[in-house]
Amino acid sequence: MTFDAKSYIKDLPQAPGIYQMLDINGEIIYVGKARSLKSRVASYFNGKAKDNKTMKLVQSIANMRHHLTRSESEALILENQLIKKHTPKYNVLLKDGKSYPYIYASIGEDSFPRIEFRRGSKKAKGRYFGPYPSAQSVRQTLHFLQKTFKVRQCNNSTFENRSRPCLQHQINRCTAPCVGLVSKEDYKKQLKYSFDFIQGHSNQVVKELISRMEQAAEAQRYEQAGEFRDQIQAIRLIQSKQFVENDLQLNVDVMVAAQQAGVYMVTVATVRNGQLLGYRNHIPSTPKETPLNSFLAAFISLYVENKNMASQLICNLEPENQSELQQTLSELLDQKVSIITRPRGAKRQLLQLAEENCRNALAIKANKFATWQNKWQTWVNEVGLSQAPKRVECFDISHQMGEHTRASCVVFNDEGADKKAYRQYIIENITGGDDYAAMRQVIEKRLASIDKHQLGFPDIFLIDGGKGQVNQALTILAEQNITAISVLGVTKDDNRTAGEERLYLPESSQFIKPEKHGLLSLMIQYIRDEAHRFAITNHRKAFKKSRQTSALENIPGIGQKRRDTILKHFGGMQGLKKSSLEDITKINGISENVALKIYEFLHPAKQ
Repeated sequence: MTFDAKSYIKDLPQAPGIYQMLDINGEIIYVGKARSLKSRVASYFNGKAKDNKTMKLVQSIANMRHHLTRSESEALILENQLIKKHTPKYNVLLKDGKSYPYIYASIGEDSFPRIEFRRGSKKAKGRYFGPYPSAQSVRQTLHFLQKTFKVRQCNNSTFENRSRPCLQHQINRCTAPCVGLVSKEDYKKQLKYSFDFIQGHSNQVVKELISRMEQAAEAQRYEQAGEFRDQIQAIRLIQSKQFVENDLQLNVDVMVAAQQAGVYMVTVATVRNGQLLGYRNHIPSTPKETPLNSFLAAFISLYVENKNMASQLICNLEPENQSELQQTLSELLDQKVSIITRPRGAKRQLLQLAEENCRNALAIKANKFATWQNKWQTWVNEVGLSQAPKRVECFDISHQMGEHTRASCVVFNDEGADKKAYRQYIIENITGGDDYAAMRQVIEKRLASIDKHQLGFPDIFLIDGGKGQVNQALTILAEQNITAISVLGVTKDDNRTAGEERLYLPESSQFIKPEKHGLLSLMIQYIRDEAHRFAITNHRKAFKKSRQTSALENIPGIGQKRRDTILKHFGGMQGLKKSSLEDITKINGISENVALKIYEFLHPAKQ
């Protein structure tokens, strides 16, 4: 079906909104925003040269739809919501991770406020400092504050129930306010120094500490003067490691976008109050051949949902539609936002540092990606395949004495484990412990799932088992006339020794043993272990759940409330089994009909 772009664009307004592109199956393949829907959508079909990704996108369009919004900032919010909901294949998808961490101080809540690590909503009364780019940077700061200013970091339950100083006081990392070893006045001073340091006013803290050290020395309080000296030295050491001068009071986010071997990455450096708080690497799911400027613009649009984004962004390249993006961000954050791509001075040095961090992190990630591609080549060399597989699916069965049988399907492609594609299957209506029947059923269910969701056939079904299990898979494939999938079996030796796996090749009816600790051996071992882990984890959940429920709940008319009433009346299942039909009928709320069902369920031989 050919999409009539001309007719669709004709009716579009010159107004802000979002547009959705759909493929022939009605699936949303792209979501975009625009200040002018008519102009933006028309740009896809104007015949001008486009990048490969956009050309593939346009060729896949079978239909389009749009929604008007009151402003471009509102369109940006709606676009982000729809991208998260539908995960279109041609959009940059930023994985939802944990929220950004903060340092929290319980000011106004406690007489001796504590400082601690916090995530999530900021509902608790007190002060919040951040956001920090990673949990590690928060913990490093808290560690420094604890060593230098000795403000308590214990929870209130511990604090209120102490009768003597804890270990933190004994190793000189807390002044022990819990047992009154420090006055409120002195504690507040150390707390103030902590806040000033966090906010980037470390020079001011040093000046005050120098003054107090000199006063203590003049009064011959040499031990106290020595403590002030140690605090000054600790701060000086941190200042020497901080890149940004404290008096600059910079508040910026530095974003470096880069791509290597198909891996797209953005490194974000966070600078608040003149302090470089650290780096965070983001690796969004990105369509191949996406231009870097489009990728960066898409990332910023998603990143803006972090409400603490700085009003100044320093980038290593100009994002697509930079001026429009700046205006949208300004509306959304209710402050002027500027994107700087040619910084000078300290800002330029910040960008260079972020670029170096991005290069190093991307090289590691890209090498890992390339390594997986190289690993697949060993299947050609050692297994004798005609070409390297692009997708392998491995199956494993898990049960306990035949109960709660579960099957796992783990998926690996040329990037490694595709954990989003992992699936578990409940195996039913088979004889307990019949692994052959279980394997047959999971293969049937997997093929039905592939067909339903149009996933396309994998190159290999890797079966955790020997000839019997492999033959079950081959039988199903033959019955459905599927020849695109090769089947291999993986078994351990008689002693079930890790690293001694053998591969069963059904075409030649032979077992081959990869070189011990060789690349193929390690790869197969990792894939099989992952399938086993996934299967046994889900089996254990089902087994644990079954032990938390009662057999009584299998009786029609018996729910959790009635079950509890019955078991309490007889003191458990043993007492219930010894009871007569008349005894069960006497329970409050149990009719003769329900009592008869219970009795017959417990005494099937007497029916």
